[in-house]
Amino acid sequence: MSDLILYIIAGANGSGKSTLASELLPAEKLEFLNADNIAHEICPENIESVKIKAGKIVLNKLNELLNKKKSFVIETTLAGKNHIKTIKKARELGYKVVLIYSYLDTPEMCENRIKVRVLNGGHDIPQNDIVRRFYRSKNNFINMYQNLVSEWNIFYNGSSEYILVAQSINGAIEIFNENLYNDFIKGFQ
Repeated sequence: MSDLILYIIAGANGSGKSTLASELLPAEKLEFLNADNIAHEICPENIESVKIKAGKIVLNKLNELLNKKKSFVIETTLAGKNHIKTIKKARELGYKVVLIYSYLDTPEMCENRIKVRVLNGGHDIPQNDIVRRFYRSKNNFINMYQNLVSEWNIFYNGSSEYILVAQSINGAIEIFNENLYNDFIKGFQ
């Protein structure tokens, strides 16, 4: 078994991905790829205007890290299908792919978290994008991405601390909180 790991930290905008990543990921310094952070570095006053450029930078860096066979972290909403090729390529190269999914109950909860983030100097996301990505993210995780990775973990972030709801290691699913898990998958299978 290879020591190469690709961590994918996923969830809707405002679901607590960055905070969860800082709590869960190994102490060693791994390259952390996040298109929103790169867009904010390029143009902090309007990250939406440089999203395509930031995405290209992430894609180039991602391919560079895969080709150099380095472990790294990607943060994403999973609202699109663009990481399917990345996961398949990583697995072909011998990477263990670990998907860590953070979620909240509603898009409104995500929107409220983003408002707090903005008040603290963080970046904003348009409300219509928050709603659209909330549903697409969950749907894509349930119907696509969970079947492509070596391991996945679902964390609920709607209480005072993260709750591990379920995990799958090499296809063996273990559910730790039946109620939260059923709420998570309701309407998406």
